[in-house]
Amino acid sequence: MKRLLLLNILLLTSLLGVAQTQQGYVKTKGRMDANGKLVPGQGLKGAVVSVQGHTAVLVNADNGKFSFPVTGSQFRLDSVKKQGYQMVDVEACTRPYKYSGNPLFIVMETPEQQLKDQVASERKIRRNLLKQLQEKEEEIEELRASQKITEEEFDRALQKLYEEQESNEKLIKDMAKRYSELDYDQLDEFYRQVSFFIENGELVKADSLLETRGDITAQVTEIKQRGQAIQQKKEELQKVEAVQQADIEEAARRCYSYFETFSAKHLNDTAAYYLELRSSLDTTNTEWLVKTAWFVTQYLADYDKAMVYLNKALEIDMSALGENHPTVATRYNDIGSVSRFQGNYEKAMEFDNKALEIRLSTLSKSHPDIAVSYNNLGTLYADLGDFEKASEYLNKALEIWLSVYGEDHPEVASYFNNLGSVCSKLGEEEKALEYYNKALGINLSVYGENHPNVALSYNNIGFFYWKHDNNEKALEYYNKALEIRLSVLGANHPDVAVSYNNIGTVYGRKGDYETAIEYHIKALKISLSVYGNDHRDVATDYNNIGVMYYRQGDYPKALEYLNKALQIKLPILGENHPEVASCYNNLGAIYMNLGNYEESLKCLKKALGFYSSALGEDHPVTLKIKEKYSEVEAKMKE
Repeated sequence: MKRLLLLNILLLTSLLGVAQTQQGYVKTKGRMDANGKLVPGQGLKGAVVSVQGHTAVLVNADNGKFSFPVTGSQFRLDSVKKQGYQMVDVEACTRPYKYSGNPLFIVMETPEQQLKDQVASERKIRRNLLKQLQEKEEEIEELRASQKITEEEFDRALQKLYEEQESNEKLIKDMAKRYSELDYDQLDEFYRQVSFFIENGELVKADSLLETRGDITAQVTEIKQRGQAIQQKKEELQKVEAVQQADIEEAARRCYSYFETFSAKHLNDTAAYYLELRSSLDTTNTEWLVKTAWFVTQYLADYDKAMVYLNKALEIDMSALGENHPTVATRYNDIGSVSRFQGNYEKAMEFDNKALEIRLSTLSKSHPDIAVSYNNLGTLYADLGDFEKASEYLNKALEIWLSVYGEDHPEVASYFNNLGSVCSKLGEEEKALEYYNKALGINLSVYGENHPNVALSYNNIGFFYWKHDNNEKALEYYNKALEIRLSVLGANHPDVAVSYNNIGTVYGRKGDYETAIEYHIKALKISLSVYGNDHRDVATDYNNIGVMYYRQGDYPKALEYLNKALQIKLPILGENHPEVASCYNNLGAIYMNLGNYEESLKCLKKALGFYSSALGEDHPVTLKIKEKYSEVEAKMKE
């Protein structure tokens, strides 16, 4: 018996090591012609497919077919290269793939063709949106002509219509990008038509076609109920699971098509609902979980909900891949980023360092993912006031990105922006402006005028002019940033609060304290609604309002708001941070004006301790605080 058992174990071990063959194709995109008919893509002979842990595969077949062995249940691509071509899906080499009897499709196009497709798609979308605008204008005109609405209602209806049209700019860019990357070969005829209608702006037709499949919510409910039945009928498991998986994929495609329809209408809450509905279909699909997390992060600023999805994705990937895997590092990176948005810097530091540690041990030192980790740590150190370390990490990141993508890539623009901010904090102002302008040039060329990244560049350039006392230029750039953010992100987004705060500081410097306070209170309302009471951005808003009241001479109100700011910042940043020191300095001045010299000296002493250590005894800021300290001591002796 023992000998037989050993034989069985050896046989099992041998079987586990047998490689399976994964088939695939390297091809160009399938397209739809003007009449909605499929124009299939073409195979790309001569491409080289590199799979982690395997020898690179040269594609010799005219139809682009290739194959490679897979020893486990999953595999990852290192790269796919063909001279003159680039991968349409830029994230194809960052995600894990499950072995499947279905072929893997890798879609490539020339950069010129990809740009041409995006421009053509954008042109088509713009024309259709303009046509819709004209039709709606005519409808409103007819209502007025038939006296079904008043002149005032007519004006309001047109104003609302034009506001909606302005908000479509980000939608146009996003849709053009999505449809320039879409491979129609991989869709069945039903979804080809749905996507074709959406691409051509015929959203009613797309919606009607989707509705022919019935109520999607009811279908999802039915799928879930069937899933419970699977557990009770083990003998039918394989057949039922096959049906279940097909229905899940079909329902998921419908959910995503609904998501695209509503995001095209800029109805972000409803769009998010369909992403969440899709995620509920298969709670083990990490790609769906992460897509949902980042949509609710970027467009809804719902960081708690995003964290639920990201933690679930991390749990799944760690179970499937182990702790030391690049995909697990990406999950750590995602959680670190959202933690930073929440103001939880300790957790962000922990997860960003975990991501970097895994990436350094599993990837080449010039891999783009390592640059992402360096960037995240750099921005985190900047938030914590350690600008030397921030500069060190950001320069490491930039060096990698420049070597991989050159100077005209949107990711490089984000590094230029981050480096510019750090240079500004280090007093290297001209260098900061140089980086900001480089970032702006790249962002404008890649995204056009109406994009959050362009708004960030305008904001940073505005800050440069603010620091150089050029109030008019600062306001010009700050207002440009605000205009974009309002149109793209909506009125209750944290980035809009940042713009309100920045504009408020300019009015404060101009001596218009009422207007300044008005803008800072707008910012505070947004921050409180997004973050709650204990976030760093809320503290910044309190601080700014307090400073404006101080300049107005309303010392009790200034004291109230600055103490609120300090109470939030201390547990988050600690005593040894420039923002905390600034709070103490401001409080010291207020207590002096209120005649409370003892409290004034306590606050000024804490501020002086930080600035003496950070800037040196002879720095102008340090000397100014010393002068104020001496002034308070003199008043105490009077």
